[in-house]
Amino acid sequence: MRIIGSSCRRRGISTILGTIIFVGIMFTAVIPMFLVMNQADTLHEIRKIEVGRLDEEKASEEINFYAYILEEEPIDPLYDTIDLRIKNEGRVPIKIVRVWINDVEYPQNENINSMDTKIITSLSVDQVLTSYTVKVITERGNIFTSIAGNLYYSEGGWYTSSLGICVHIINIKGKYEINVIMGTEPVGYYLSQSTEWGDVIKTFMVDYPDPISYTVTIHRIVDGTLIELYDSPIENINIVWPPVNPDDDPIFYILVDGDTLKT
Repeated sequence: MRIIGSSCRRRGISTILGTIIFVGIMFTAVIPMFLVMNQADTLHEIRKIEVGRLDEEKASEEINFYAYILEEEPIDPLYDTIDLRIKNEGRVPIKIVRVWINDVEYPQNENINSMDTKIITSLSVDQVLTSYTVKVITERGNIFTSIAGNLYYSEGGWYTSSLGICVHIINIKGKYEINVIMGTEPVGYYLSQSTEWGDVIKTFMVDYPDPISYTVTIHRIVDGTLIELYDSPIENINIVWPPVNPDDDPIFYILVDGDTLKT
């Protein structure tokens, strides 16, 4: 007859208990680790989405702004004040946090909704230099420069580098001639050298704001013959600069249909 001793039973129980304890330790350690890793992956994906959204919003910022000095007597003869007209032409709101004029910083806190315009006034500058570069910085880190170009101070007066007339012809296929005159004086001329595919956009720089007026004539060239567009000539073009109203621009914009001809 075979007798199983109590020591054998204890060893068997100990083995089972050890296995249970080991499995418990593994679950206690591994499951939280998996949960933490899963949470970290989730947070990483959320962060990626947020960064992608911020990058998309940053890329969506679009500003047109002009720096100018109003024609008025300065309070201090050694200083003038620069004004900015800022239009948010993007689809997201923007916040202007800084303006730089050359190497001088002007902190700002201006919120501008999509398609709205705001005027920032009274940025004081001295008359030591001859050229002033103006930039604005948004909260998202974009930097924009005045599309009117630098401001220049010379012989007691201020000047902007760029006044212009932009002609945009809606075109699928065609050749064109564009003339810009001031009274009878030629100002700008463009002639297509060959058939152009896609819209024709040409900007002509001009020297004088209102009350000087300009006239633009546009012809389409058909089999060597000049045929005037239906909307041509565009007369009494005046550029109001420095601006009186928020919508006054240093660039006058003309949009015409290249397929609509006079008969």
